[in-house]
Amino acid sequence: MLPFSLIENPRAPEVFPVFPYSVGRHIQYHHVRPGGFPVHQVFMIRSGSGLFRDMENGTETELLPGMAFAFPGDRGHEYYPLSHEPWHIAFIGFYGAAADGFLQGGGTLPSVPFRPLDFELCWESIGSIWHTVHQQASARQDDHIMLELSVALYRLLLLLRRPEAPPAGPGRLEFQAVRNEALQKAVRLINEHFTEPLLISNLAGAVGYSVQHFQRLFLQEYGVTPHKYLQNLRLQRALQMITENDQVSVQDIALQLGMETNYFIRVFRSTYGCTPGVMLKRLHGSQAKQL
Repeated sequence: MLPFSLIENPRAPEVFPVFPYSVGRHIQYHHVRPGGFPVHQVFMIRSGSGLFRDMENGTETELLPGMAFAFPGDRGHEYYPLSHEPWHIAFIGFYGAAADGFLQGGGTLPSVPFRPLDFELCWESIGSIWHTVHQQASARQDDHIMLELSVALYRLLLLLRRPEAPPAGPGRLEFQAVRNEALQKAVRLINEHFTEPLLISNLAGAVGYSVQHFQRLFLQEYGVTPHKYLQNLRLQRALQMITENDQVSVQDIALQLGMETNYFIRVFRSTYGCTPGVMLKRLHGSQAKQL
């Protein structure tokens, strides 16, 4: 595995439309950046699974093996593994006058996970950039090396362009319409019944899909699993209840959200970094009821 490395800035950065800032491949653990990272980033997942959370809008995205995921600079975020299997990722941070336009033009921004057409080649390209940095450590100010790094990054970004969907014939259009209608129905059901004990298997059955196929389609369409979407709604409602009522109890919140109390506390703490009782005290001070 290749450790994280920062790359020295070129002497004339304006010469390069894109230039790498950081690069590495390793086992990833919990990482929080409330202020964001100073440059754009691309992540690739080799094994395991993890969750990426946009701290500005609360969007959570599950990242699985074979996926790539781009995220803009200076935007608060955190990410952490979900699986027992090590979450092995590659990443590269980069900047330059063309960086934002390149990602948007290639379909990798806005941030939605996708599967590159040649994952292995992209993975090895990140490793090659890392090796170039370290093999030429004594010559980092050499203009030729700087040009080589910029060209290698440009090639990687071309390889990472989001695959275009095949032309949609009548059959495919009909399939997409049916799929979209089913997913919209599922979202309506979640929005209407998230305060009740709600099983993903029941949702899948209600829209006519197997659980596995339903979860895969939902993730592709909305960037999160149906379970995570449901959990986010419940947590948002919980925070609203705490904000509006300084006498509410944890048990009442969990009951109204269709969740078991201990599980609710655990999920709340994992998301907001504190228990509901601590959040209540923060929002209402000494007036808060002891929870």
